[in-house]
Amino acid sequence: MLNFNHLHYFHVAATERFIASAADQLGVAPSTVSEQIRSLERALHVQLFERTTGGLRLTEAGRTVFEHTSQMFAASQRLVDALGKPSEERIVLRVGISAAISRTMAADFLMPVLTIDKCMPTIRSGEFSLLLRDLRAHELDLVVSEAISPDQGGALETALISTPRLVAIASPDTEPADGWRNLALLEYSPASAFHWEVDAFMRERELHPSAAGTLDDAFLMLAAVTRGGFVAFVPRAVAREALKAGRVKQLASFHTRHASVHAIHHTGTTLRVTRDAVQRLIDAARENSDDTEE
Repeated sequence: MLNFNHLHYFHVAATERFIASAADQLGVAPSTVSEQIRSLERALHVQLFERTTGGLRLTEAGRTVFEHTSQMFAASQRLVDALGKPSEERIVLRVGISAAISRTMAADFLMPVLTIDKCMPTIRSGEFSLLLRDLRAHELDLVVSEAISPDQGGALETALISTPRLVAIASPDTEPADGWRNLALLEYSPASAFHWEVDAFMRERELHPSAAGTLDDAFLMLAAVTRGGFVAFVPRAVAREALKAGRVKQLASFHTRHASVHAIHHTGTTLRVTRDAVQRLIDAARENSDDTEE
């Protein structure tokens, strides 16, 4: 018979990724957590973690065990709720946000996740390929990204959150010449989906501003534009307040075709908080939609 206490210590350690953090969460000494994990490894005859400078990393066997413990403790939460005695324990939701999203629309997309009842979100940003790797390894529960998972095995689901509107902004005194030839454009790097959206938009309208520099931070673009001399395409959510205050003016606007924001999670996930987070992200995006704005 497996010791369920050992499984619980393992599950918390896998979630926290550090022995000390797991010990704080459990209210025990770090040595106790380590011993409980070693006892479970002896019982299962496998190694569950690799110890790295960045914390605990699940082995292949550890990922398999974590899949099962995730379902076990999610089921225990449902049992408590079904008996009408809601648990006071907060469930950890591990969220990864792609670098492009975190540098442009982080506030709009993080707030719904931060307000989920009885949830302790842990949020980190990174490159999409690395976040997707950790999601597949069950080291993340949810990834928010402008890219779609190429997963072919049906293990992951993708939900569309929103299709952002990009607006071309310039200083209020800017008067663009034909083809914007008198303007200097701050561009996204080719690694960003926004780069190709802007490139296609300008080719269709025969706009030819000079290249002023490459950035992937829309807030930095906004700051540069307010100081004058540049034009930049940024998500309307980023420029909304500056437009209302008259610090910048809008030269053009369009909805992206391919650079949509998506939520990616495990197919058929049993974690209520993951499903709740995805729905909140979608609802918040609809409420903040700029479809009716010019």
